[in-house]
Amino acid sequence: MIDPTAFSTTATSAPSQVAGQGLGRDAFLKLLVTQIQMQDPLEPMKAESFLTQLAQFSSVEQLENTNLQLSVLQHAETTSQALLLIGRNIATKNDGVSGMVQAVVFDEGQPKLLIGVQQVDPGDVVRVW
Repeated sequence: MIDPTAFSTTATSAPSQVAGQGLGRDAFLKLLVTQIQMQDPLEPMKAESFLTQLAQFSSVEQLENTNLQLSVLQHAETTSQALLLIGRNIATKNDGVSGMVQAVVFDEGQPKLLIGVQQVDPGDVVRVW
């Protein structure tokens, strides 16, 4: 017989592990279902414990949705900032590349500033004029 309290410790830590590639929504739900299936029928899980775990599941799902929305927002902000540099002169820190930004190209979904034939990471820009 599996001890249902063995899962509650794992379930409690699930929300904090979502960002660090720990337990996600699917694993958390599987643990909860397994815990319910394996409980002792003579001593079922208390309603408070069940509701607590359902609330934790909801929190995990909300955290995943928030992380996705923040990622989309960050990408949009990075792209917007890169587009604002078109037609401006820049200098970079690493390669010493400088010149007018002619376009923004995307390399694996990340914006790169095009100066002549060189692609520059917007994070390397140290001067704009």
